[in-house]
Amino acid sequence: MAALGVVGEGLVELGLEPPPDPAVALGFGGDVANAAVMASRLGAAARIGGRVGDDALGRRLLTFWAGQGVDVRHVVVDAGGPTGIYVNERGAEGPHRFDYHRAASAGSRLAVGDLGDGFFAGLGVLHVSGITLAVSESAAAAALDAVERARATGALISVAVNHRPALGGEPGALVRLAETADVVFASDEEAAGVFGAATPAELATSLGGVAEVVVTRGAEGAVLHHGGDGTVQRALPVEVVDPAGAGDALAGAYLASRLGGAEPVRALRVGVAAACLSCRSRGCALSYPARAEVERAAGPA
Repeated sequence: MAALGVVGEGLVELGLEPPPDPAVALGFGGDVANAAVMASRLGAAARIGGRVGDDALGRRLLTFWAGQGVDVRHVVVDAGGPTGIYVNERGAEGPHRFDYHRAASAGSRLAVGDLGDGFFAGLGVLHVSGITLAVSESAAAAALDAVERARATGALISVAVNHRPALGGEPGALVRLAETADVVFASDEEAAGVFGAATPAELATSLGGVAEVVVTRGAEGAVLHHGGDGTVQRALPVEVVDPAGAGDALAGAYLASRLGGAEPVRALRVGVAAACLSCRSRGCALSYPARAEVERAAGPA
């Protein structure tokens, strides 16, 4: 099976319970890194290109990814910047607050030249995101360079829009990247805010050259537009504890399924199942379900 490659940052998660509970749980995040973990859990060969700090948290990230079967040989250990952190604080009534500490982090220092030719060998899909484009100019340049190099090898390009206004970045550059992709993942909110599309069908029309467009709709599930057809996949009924990382789980599971030979509609079903199951516990990638559970939830092919 051809490999899934992702380019972007990894982050360590600090999960906080509502006061006065003093508990702090260590977890692992970073949007494209999460997708690689979910893909690996479903049996895909997945690899990460990026940077972590030469510190205890960077070592924890590398150990976690490797333990999930993800190839970390293309991750640079950077002594010039710390590993990025985000805080996932759960409110007493359920809502979450996220605070990020990633300025000048190792992940944001990703640069053109970090990825050698070996990263692109045997690559079937390269997955990048709007966060990588926004986190720094050097990271954006590295992601766009990786897209060009992957395309030259014959790999498909997958883009998770993941637009975060607080990070800044140039939405126009994200739109241009999405327009050249083979697969695009976006939320309802991103379809409207970034592309001006009121519906998934409008987004698919605006991205007319993109073969597969997946629009996530939270508790309603997701919509796939492929070959002129729209397919709705409803969410599974689960008790939602923490939805953080669910969209990344969907992307990773979808791409793993496609690399494994599944048709897009089947890949959507698997992706939505993985996303829903990931919401049952805390910890972003730590919450991701095992392959057998996803396949049971998705039902027969």
